[in-house]
Amino acid sequence: MNMHRTLLILLLILCITVTQAESVGSAEAMELFPEDASTSNPTNRDEIRVENESVSIKDSKAEVNQKQENEAPGIQQYLFDTGFGFGFTWAMRFIYVRNKDERIFGTSFSEWIDNISQPPVIDDGDDYITNYVNHPLYGALAYLYYRSRGHSVWASALGSFIQSTFFEYAVEGLVETPSLIDLIATPTIGTVLGFGLENLSNWLIERDNKAVRALAYIVNPTRIFVRDRKFGILNPLTGSFEFQTPLEMTPNESRAIEFGYPFFLESPIPLGRLGGNFEYVLLDEDLGGEFIFYSLRLDFQSRDNLYGVYIKVPFAGTNNVTLNGESISDGFELGNILVGGKLVVIDSQPYTLSGGFDLTLPTIITDSADRLQAVTEYRRDFPIYLQSAVTTTPYISAGFFKRGVSLQGNFGFDLIANAKNFEGDSFELRIKYGTALGLSTCIPTTPTFFVEFEGYTLATSAGTKKNDLFITPGVRLGKKYSPGFGLQIPLTGESADIAKVDFIIDFQARF
Repeated sequence: MNMHRTLLILLLILCITVTQAESVGSAEAMELFPEDASTSNPTNRDEIRVENESVSIKDSKAEVNQKQENEAPGIQQYLFDTGFGFGFTWAMRFIYVRNKDERIFGTSFSEWIDNISQPPVIDDGDDYITNYVNHPLYGALAYLYYRSRGHSVWASALGSFIQSTFFEYAVEGLVETPSLIDLIATPTIGTVLGFGLENLSNWLIERDNKAVRALAYIVNPTRIFVRDRKFGILNPLTGSFEFQTPLEMTPNESRAIEFGYPFFLESPIPLGRLGGNFEYVLLDEDLGGEFIFYSLRLDFQSRDNLYGVYIKVPFAGTNNVTLNGESISDGFELGNILVGGKLVVIDSQPYTLSGGFDLTLPTIITDSADRLQAVTEYRRDFPIYLQSAVTTTPYISAGFFKRGVSLQGNFGFDLIANAKNFEGDSFELRIKYGTALGLSTCIPTTPTFFVEFEGYTLATSAGTKKNDLFITPGVRLGKKYSPGFGLQIPLTGESADIAKVDFIIDFQARF
């Protein structure tokens, strides 16, 4: 207790010291990637009229910077940024919290009032790393977020205090009493850390070495997601900042979207997109309850859409499931993160053929409640949820599109190492194949109707049912912002023995 009080006193002194610091301006940093002013900086294109065509991009940027300095964001923008930041905090909490029933849904208004009406506790029970490293990193990120949105050092420091207070009272306050250590340590240490990281990032990005400049985006990750006070994402394949402008499709990009992007097949043409999906698998009566899957996926494409890379972060959970006579604790776990890439090898009208390679990494942190072990019973994506497994997947993807009708096909192999948690063998081989037929329409919201057929043959399985087959009808709306709705029905195999139907919702933002 005495140690905590001493640390709190030191933090208060540190806070007073920080408030005496002067704001340090930095020159516009040289970007990591070369920038095309016509596409990646819409402010230059739309707001600056250059009378002399020989004026350099650097001079144009200087004009933009001066204009932005003269138009500093006001209170309305500050309130918007605060609300957006708080909303992002809640979104991430929904994604990463394992016991959502206990930490999010299993509370009440009266319990929340009881928690926040008590004086903050000094000893919150968290370890030193959590209190004085992890939480201050959150405070630093909040500070950097406000700075990237154009707010001053003072306003950004205040924003870090606001976000920390909101988190303690309106997020964690739902289930526990706010922590005095977190209320003080998170924004004070966080602001000092954020101030240092911002200036270090500015220094790194001015270096001549690209590898060193790349560190600037790691030190200050808000550079990746905010530019010129606008939200987006930096495409490492092109150096452009996406989402700032309306979707301006190249011929290949238009064809990629027309393929409809069904839920489970890899499209033959790379397309930049940010998306997430949610699946609710209704199980048979013997298991009861549901399996729940959700994931985030980010794709980057080249300028000509002929190659691309992507990453998928999956989560899975159980709800009221009984397996082998034992009740599985409700909750969610992080699965194995997948990274991959694809390259178009035949690009012609109306045919397209590409080759790709996926690597599924063993990123499962824990499965102490056997939630992920349970969801591998639904064998469609079992390598993603198999603890300690490493999976390499070479595949080919082909497509045909003409007059609104698309046909796609996939064929590949899952080479699964460290797979003994599945059927006891150290290695498993699975063959994957599928096809999808789609129809694009011109009616409002430009829906694309499609039906997928997916098949999986576990060649090394010791069981008699080596094949799992699924049919997935669905519809996708829009082009730049595209929600999708569908359901998957297992037709045969082990998955069909345990599950009735899988309800699917996803959303993609294309760029």
